[in-house]
Amino acid sequence: MTLKIESIEIYGYGKWVDHKIDHITNLQLFYGENEAGKTTIMSFIHSILFGFPSKLSSELRYEPKSSSQYGGRLFLTGTQYGDVQIERVRGKANGNVTVTFANGDTGGEEWLEKILSGLDKTTYQALFSFNLAGLQKVQQLNREKLNRYFLSVGTIGNEQLLKVADKLQIEASKLFKPNGRVTVINKKMAEVETKRKQLKVAKEKNNQYMDWLLGKGNLEKELVSLREQRTHYEDKVIKLNQLEANWVLFSEMQDIQHQIEKEQLVELPKDGLYQLNHYNQEINQLKLTISQQQEKMNYLNDKTEETRLLKVFNEHRAEITQLIDQLDDIQAILQETAFVKETLLSTQVQLSREKQHLGLLEQENIPAVMTVDCRNKITKLQDKKNQIDLELAQLTERIAFLNFQQESLGDQLDKLEKRLWDNQTYQEVENQLEKSNLNQRADTKVAKKIKKAPSKGTIISLMGGLLISVLGQYLSNEIGWVLMIAGFGLIVYSLWSIVKNNKATNKREEIKESTYSFEEYIQQTEIRKQWREKLAEIDQVILELNEKSDQIEEAKSQNVEWEKEFRLFKQEYGYPSHYLINELIQETDMFEGIREKTVHTNEIQEHLINLERKIVSWKEKINYLEPIIFVDWTNNEQLVEAIKHFFKEATADEEKIKDFTKQQQEIDQRIEQLIRQQKEYEQKRLRLLHSVKVKTEDEFRKKYVLDEELARKRARLNLLEQQVGEYSALLETYRDKAALLESIQEIKIKLQNLKQVIEGKLNKKIAIEVSLKNLEVGGEYSELLQEYANLKSETQILVDEWATYKIAAELIERTLTEARKDRFPATIRDTTYFFTILTQGNYQKVFLKDQTITVQRKDGTLFEAFELSQATAEQLYVALRFSFVKNASDLIQLPLLVDDGFVNFDNQRKNEMYQLLQKISEDMQVFYFTFDESVTDVFRKEQIEML
Repeated sequence: MTLKIESIEIYGYGKWVDHKIDHITNLQLFYGENEAGKTTIMSFIHSILFGFPSKLSSELRYEPKSSSQYGGRLFLTGTQYGDVQIERVRGKANGNVTVTFANGDTGGEEWLEKILSGLDKTTYQALFSFNLAGLQKVQQLNREKLNRYFLSVGTIGNEQLLKVADKLQIEASKLFKPNGRVTVINKKMAEVETKRKQLKVAKEKNNQYMDWLLGKGNLEKELVSLREQRTHYEDKVIKLNQLEANWVLFSEMQDIQHQIEKEQLVELPKDGLYQLNHYNQEINQLKLTISQQQEKMNYLNDKTEETRLLKVFNEHRAEITQLIDQLDDIQAILQETAFVKETLLSTQVQLSREKQHLGLLEQENIPAVMTVDCRNKITKLQDKKNQIDLELAQLTERIAFLNFQQESLGDQLDKLEKRLWDNQTYQEVENQLEKSNLNQRADTKVAKKIKKAPSKGTIISLMGGLLISVLGQYLSNEIGWVLMIAGFGLIVYSLWSIVKNNKATNKREEIKESTYSFEEYIQQTEIRKQWREKLAEIDQVILELNEKSDQIEEAKSQNVEWEKEFRLFKQEYGYPSHYLINELIQETDMFEGIREKTVHTNEIQEHLINLERKIVSWKEKINYLEPIIFVDWTNNEQLVEAIKHFFKEATADEEKIKDFTKQQQEIDQRIEQLIRQQKEYEQKRLRLLHSVKVKTEDEFRKKYVLDEELARKRARLNLLEQQVGEYSALLETYRDKAALLESIQEIKIKLQNLKQVIEGKLNKKIAIEVSLKNLEVGGEYSELLQEYANLKSETQILVDEWATYKIAAELIERTLTEARKDRFPATIRDTTYFFTILTQGNYQKVFLKDQTITVQRKDGTLFEAFELSQATAEQLYVALRFSFVKNASDLIQLPLLVDDGFVNFDNQRKNEMYQLLQKISEDMQVFYFTFDESVTDVFRKEQIEML
């Protein structure tokens, strides 16, 4: 997965404060005019990844002027640790950094360094970012430098090592040039040569010096000859002394030869001991293998014993096989049982709900189907109930009519009473009209009656209303509601009449004071007559109302008796007590559905019982498995799975035993084979012993011990012969030791004489050298000699420094050469591809020819890098940079930063460059910072961040 910066959040950095850039794409364009903050964002990325520049650094720190916060964070995906968040804020040194991983763990600089694979800021800027300055530098290089520049960029991604190598070469050139004159070493070499010539002239001017020098040379030659003679005699003395010292070796040689001749051994096989050890080793190994095979056989014997589980399986194999065959049917029965249980439960719940809906208790029996006798009884009850209700309705209606009539008569009486004079007034008028006393008394009674009549009628109406209301409440049906409303109306009317009579009385008192005419008296007499007639009528109404009230009370009693009879009927036939007769007398039997559900429930329950009986019967048949299947046998599903597991385990054990039995047979065969091999090796060992004429291994080994001893003596003899081999000629000369000692003494005397001669010659040579030295110290020659030596020393120091620079530069060149061998071929291939895109196919190949970057135009013409135009050379540079970054992606992946690198390109080359950026962004993230407005027409809106 490619490492990618998903978003940038700036707390405070330069001009940017509390700024966030989200949804960053693989090819992200940052567009803005000069001073828009493009370089600030690039510096922000460098600072978060590698730390803020120090205060002593020449780089800008971009500390914000308008905020105390300094720093921000980057959100990265595709790292080797997954998604991470890198936050850096103000702190010591380069700032305090916090790395937060996807699981919430945090770390510091050490984790950031791992994420960046140890890359530092300088290397990142050199490899993963370039700008206009890098392109402009191309036109400043000559042919050789341009080629080396391109080679370096294509090999390591930048020209940094090449710059170092060039710097070292420049430093070396400052010290020495082959054809130079003004460099330091060239000047020193000229001075040394001048001083050497001056020294030679000084030596030639001194004749005595030359004679002594010649005499010194002759003495040195004589000394060499004399020393050679001394060396010869010394070597000869050494050899003779060694011969004397080793004289005892000859005696040892003779003894060894006698012993070898004395011992007569049968020729032993060269590898006899090896064969014996090999046979023993093979025999022991075979015995060990046989023992191991026997142990394995014992182990298999234990394994082939029948387990308790397998024993039961074998005893009941037929039943178990049949059981496994029927297991699917059993599982089907178990599944059906479970389904039936669920269906039964659902049906019972639904039945219970319907019973509750019909008013039946859970355990209450369902009423039987209604018979003809039952229906006749309930019909009679219905007729009786209808008759009672009809009678109550008629009585209620009559009472209501009587009440209305009473109310109407009351209203008429009220109207007449309003027009009646009170008795005093009427009497006065009557007296005035000279009426008789009898009439006066009659009028007085009538007046009293007028005062009492309204009061009696009103009270009767009030009582009637109360009775009717109570009766309506008792009936609690539609007729009851009508009676309650009628009674309430009579109560209201009675109360209104009482109030009205009081007002009429007051009014008559007012009329009393007035005077009336005879016509008014006659009219008043007529009114009094009408009043008496209405009063008689209302009395008759009240009387009938009382009768009807008694009749309604009797009807109520009949209704209570009917209710009791209906309740006994419901108890007798099992109907719920709250059921009304209208509900029971319906033609449709309301309990028919619940009866059918009850029957269906019973059928399901019976089916469930049959299924459970089958399961119980099945379990009884397999009870022989109970001792080996340890599960809850009441849990049928577990039991079935346990049986399957038992069968699988038993068959597996059976297969294992078969396999073990097969292994036993193989081991038996193997043991027999091993025993045969053991016997073969024992026979070979016996034949080996007989070959050297021994019967036991100890005798065999003693033979070889003796043979080894003789071999050592032979080796000793050979060694002695080698040691004295160089003295063999001398041995022939000096067979007598005394003659050898005499010869040694003579040579020593000669050596002593030579030493004395050499010593005399050496003293003469020393005297001459002292005279030469004195001559050199005292004259011009000595000064020239010292100056010559000093110049040579100074020149050597400069040469060493020059060699250091040259060797370092050469090592860098060799490093680049090795790097080219490693990554350069892939880099060249990608460079060709990118260069072809940038030049729209005008150049179709880039290759290395004689360590020179060469390109081929589509017409086949070859060009070296220095022969290309400035624009084409810049395109080649870009192609090399991009191809290196692509081929280095296996080592490290970081975004590529391009800062206005193509601003000087024409529109065609820009479009080609943008096409290449799109291609590069498929493998790595690219940030392109520019103020070129034309890019907004090329990139998608989501790829552009406007600054």
